[in-house]
This record gives sequence, C-alpha cells and structure tokens, in this order.
Amino acid sequence: MGRALCVLILLCYSSVAIAAERAGEDLFKGKCGKCHSIERALSKTKNLKAWQRTTTRMSRYMEQAGDEITGKEADEIAVYLADRGKVKEPVVVEKDVKKKIEQIVDIEKHEIFDFKKVGVEQFIDPEVCEACHPDQFAQWNGSMHSKAFVDPIWRSATKLFFKDAATSGEILEMKACVKCHTPLGFRSYSISSPADDYEKLADLPAQGIFCNWCHNISEVKHLGDAGYEVDPGGGEDDPSTMLGPLKDASSPYHPTKYSELHTKSEFCGLCHNVSHAVNKLPIEQTYNEWKNSPYNTGNPKTTVHCQDCHMRQRPGVPSTGKTERPDNPGKASNMGPDREHVWTHYFVGANAVVTKLLGSDLHAKMAIERLQNAADLEILQNNDYSRNKLSNIKVKVINSGAGHYLPTGITEIRQMWLDVQISDAKGKILLRSGALDKKGGIDENAVKYFTILGNEMGEPVLNVSKADRILFDYRVPPKGYVIESYAFYIPSGAVSPLNIKATLKYRSASQALARTLLGDKAPKLPVIDMVTIEKKISF
Repeated sequence: MGRALCVLILLCYSSVAIAAERAGEDLFKGKCGKCHSIERALSKTKNLKAWQRTTTRMSRYMEQAGDEITGKEADEIAVYLADRGKVKEPVVVEKDVKKKIEQIVDIEKHEIFDFKKVGVEQFIDPEVCEACHPDQFAQWNGSMHSKAFVDPIWRSATKLFFKDAATSGEILEMKACVKCHTPLGFRSYSISSPADDYEKLADLPAQGIFCNWCHNISEVKHLGDAGYEVDPGGGEDDPSTMLGPLKDASSPYHPTKYSELHTKSEFCGLCHNVSHAVNKLPIEQTYNEWKNSPYNTGNPKTTVHCQDCHMRQRPGVPSTGKTERPDNPGKASNMGPDREHVWTHYFVGANAVVTKLLGSDLHAKMAIERLQNAADLEILQNNDYSRNKLSNIKVKVINSGAGHYLPTGITEIRQMWLDVQISDAKGKILLRSGALDKKGGIDENAVKYFTILGNEMGEPVLNVSKADRILFDYRVPPKGYVIESYAFYIPSGAVSPLNIKATLKYRSASQALARTLLGDKAPKLPVIDMVTIEKKISF
C-alpha cells in the first residue's frame, strides 16, 4: 500500500524545511510522487529516527502494491526528509507521532480495506464498450453511476465533512465515501480519502461506476458497504470475462458468462445499503427497505426486483411500482440477436439536479418522470364544515410507486414535503403550509419526510462521519401511507365552496445547503411537484 507513507507524513506535525541531499529528494519525488501531492508531504517534518520507522513501514506496503523501495533507498528518503528541518520539541512530537502511527495502523486494518488490490490498467474504458454497445453506453454516460465521482455536490460535501473529521472512526467513514464513489480509484490505491486532490485521479477511475466494473463483480462477501470482489483481466488487450444477465451471450472480443446475481436486488444491495464504517449506524438502507417490502414476495415469479423498475425505465416510460413496466425490445450489442427485452442503463433515480448540472437534460427529465410516478394523494374530509368554526381536513400520502421508502438514500439531505393550501371561493387564504420563503427555505411548520442524524452527544448533525444515532425518521414505506391532519378556521365572511389543493414536493437538497457547498455558483435547485390533488368542499 504505497499510499501509507504520505498519509503518515501528512499526519505528523511541523513546518516546511530546506531541501537537502539530491539523491534522497529524487527518490522521494519518484516514489511518493506516483500517488501523492509532494507539496503537502514536504510541509511536514519529524526527526531521522521517526522517518526511518516510517520509510521502513512504507517499503513493506510498496512491495504489497507491486512496487519496491530498497532498504538503502528508504534510508536515503528518511535522511532527506529529516534534514529538511528540526523538530522543536522532539519528546512531545515523538509521542504524538507514535499516537498518529498507531491510529493509521488501526485504520488500515479496518474492514473497508478488506479487498483484493487491482490496477487501473486491468480495466477497459467505457468508450471501448461503446463500439459494440452504443445504446447502453449512451444511457450510462449521463447516469448517476457515471457521475458518482464527479458529482459537484458530493465532492463539496465530502471535502467539507472531511475537514471536520477528527477521530480515526470519522476519518474511516469519509474514506468509505470515496471507496463507493470511485471503487477503482480506491481499490487501486490511486485515491484514499477526500483529503486527496480529486482532480488528479486518472480518467478511468474518475468515471465512477462504469461498465467493466459492474460486469466484473464476481464475489459477494456481504451485502452493503461495497462488500464484493471483482475479477479483472489485463485491460483492453486481454479483457476479463464479462458477467451479466444473458445466458446465451457471446462476444468475439471478450469472454462472457451468465450471472444470476446481476438479475437480483442483491446486486444493487452491494452498494445501496450504507452503514457507518465504524459504529455501523444504518445511514442509507435502500436495499433493506426493498427487502422488507411487499415487492419482495419471496416468490421468484412475483417478486419485483430493483432492476424491474430501474432497468426498464426509458424516456416516457417511468416503469415504477404504479405504472406498467414493459419490456424493452432491441439488441444488447450491435452484433447480437434481436431480443424481447434489453435492460436499460439510465440509472437516474430521483436526481434531476446533478444530471442537469453535468449536461444531461434527458436524464434530468427522466428523474422527474420517475418522481411524478412514485406517489399518490387523497383528501379525506369530515362531515362538518361551517362558518365561525374550527374545521379539519386530512391528506393521505401514499407510496404507490417506489419499492423503497419515500424518500430514500441520504434522507438527512433530501427533502420531500406537503404543500397544502385552503382558500374560499373568493381566493381568501384560510390555511397555507409548506410554502417556500424568498431564500428557498421550507415553511418550518410544513409536514416533511426526512431523517435527522445525531452525534454521540445527541445533537443533530449533517456530517455522516460524526453520526452515531438516528434522532428522527419520518418517511413513507413502500405500498404504505401516512395521514396528515390540518386544522383551519372558517370565518363568517368566507364564501363557499372551499378550495383545497395539496402537492407533494421534492428537492434533492435544501437551497441553503447548495449555497454552502457550491457558493455563489450554486444553481437554484428545482422543486419537483410529484403529485397534486384538488378538491372543493361546500359549507
């Protein structure tokens, strides 16, 4: 693990010093510079003995990573680094260095590092796949899978949260974010945490969740938290066996093999169940929400898997739990036979923000189509509506289209709420709940569906690395419903009938958070009307 040296260097205290031996400097830049920011590494100092322990440790990791630093080279690097400056308080620093090293050792023994190392050169660029699979490539290319690592909101959030991460457990949790959003980058040791320069990651791992990655997942170690192994080949000239849902697939370019795993929700559950890396707090549980839902009947003939909705969707065909989910006839490859159904690869979920920001209007539109076919509303009235009296209506919110909770995923950030307005025949407002203010904030009295995470002190936190409990969780289960009650007064001058309008709304994040993460360049995040119902009540 060649990255260990610079991680250790960056965690030690002191200041920039003067360059010394040329040989040591060249070795340091040549070896450490392969993976790390040399400038940041050189901003830290400790004594020769400490550097020798560090470089000796690093040489072992380099060997495991397929590189080599000899004992002589390790000593030369240590001398060079030590001669750059003097530790002002050696006893105090030595003690702190030991503590930091022990902390890093604990981190690197953690289960998030329990995987087989792979090389970037072992995988194939999606553009190679495009030659035979142009439709699938075009669908994937604007998807959230392809944008997992370049998502500007994710990037800003992870950078911000990492700055506040203080303990080894919090650091581990932030590393786990990188592990999922650029799995090749993490498992090739090209990147290890949000502390690294995202812009320096090579093109292929920066493409997030790409063709050759998913179609090489060959072993399930545990569901959730990327608990799998991949079986790569030798790159473009020696492609690996591609695993997928077709039993009769063949290719002149790469070996093929049927994979039942790729046809089931468990495949999606490898990543779409997320727990805190250390305390195991369930943060995102989309797979478990499906597993415990009516969509999972236990009968292969009637179970509706994740793929049955998310990989049947195409423009104009939202394919949710409340719509038809028709086959998608076509070819899986240019040279393949006509098939009754070919799985689509749009993977938009409900994200109409990032898809739009990164240039895919089509994917953004499809996210809206999915949201607008996920839920239903009913207005429930009582039998007594009179002037000069307190009255009541109820709104039933039904999760009729999602195989998981509404909302799902990072529900401490995502926003879903009811906007309800009651007026008389002349338009006089008798009740309004759920409106937005001038800054885009939701009415504090609105009914909202979301999660609040808490830290060890029981205080609300948005930073997932600091979360160790769920303080609040109010959402709508699949094929379930909640009923909200609204009280209002009908004054003496009110004119019959009452006009009642209820809209279920969705936004990927608050406007305030967008400004925090993206600054002045933050776009106005779209508020999507998922479903609206209106009713007139005479009195």
